[in-house]
Amino acid sequence: MEVLFKPGIPFTVEGIQTMLQVRQELGSSGKHRVLIVMSEYVEFDKPMITTDHYTVIPQPNTEAVAWVVRNERNATFTRLYVSYWPSPFTTEVFLSEEEARAWLESVAIP
Repeated sequence: MEVLFKPGIPFTVEGIQTMLQVRQELGSSGKHRVLIVMSEYVEFDKPMITTDHYTVIPQPNTEAVAWVVRNERNATFTRLYVSYWPSPFTTEVFLSEEEARAWLESVAIP
């Protein structure tokens, strides 16, 4: 499954939870891995960062998520979020889409 964020759209609680709900609905047919591609500049709303989204909208069929963050600023925010709110599945952060896709294909699922 691929999630592509549009440029200029801030990361908000409502937006992330909408994305998770759609992911849950689309992924209900079975186990899957997710590639998330952020735009180069992302505005992170503080409430979004301080919310554990996976407890609100669980993703039972997600096996792994690769975040393509495009720059070190986005990487710092994403890694901070993932370290504070660990996901129930394997998650990694990448600067390039090619690395993320290769990781998704090779990651061993426990």
